[in-house]
Amino acid sequence: MINRNEGMFTGTIDQFLSHCETMNVEQIEQDIVERNKQECIEYIMKDMECSVEEAEFIYNEINLEETRKAIESLMAEGLVAIVGYNEDGEPLYASTQKDEKSKKVKRKKK
Repeated sequence: MINRNEGMFTGTIDQFLSHCETMNVEQIEQDIVERNKQECIEYIMKDMECSVEEAEFIYNEINLEETRKAIESLMAEGLVAIVGYNEDGEPLYASTQKDEKSKKVKRKKK
């Protein structure tokens, strides 16, 4: 018997493996990201005693800051460089030769 109620799967091992083979991994990952975002927003709303809109703004600011830190780290390691600016004055990034070399080394090790 296969039961898919409420996101739960019950069945035999063979049925479960067959079910896993047909799952859309990209959709699952997208659902996880969205669920995590909603949990964060709910936490911010509760902790900061604010509205959904304010919590979304705070979440986006935190996400932007984390992205900035990641890019700064990649730049400090020489893996990414600013190669120009768009019409709004925002920097455009590209991977460097150092990054390309490290990718080749990783491929050779496999």
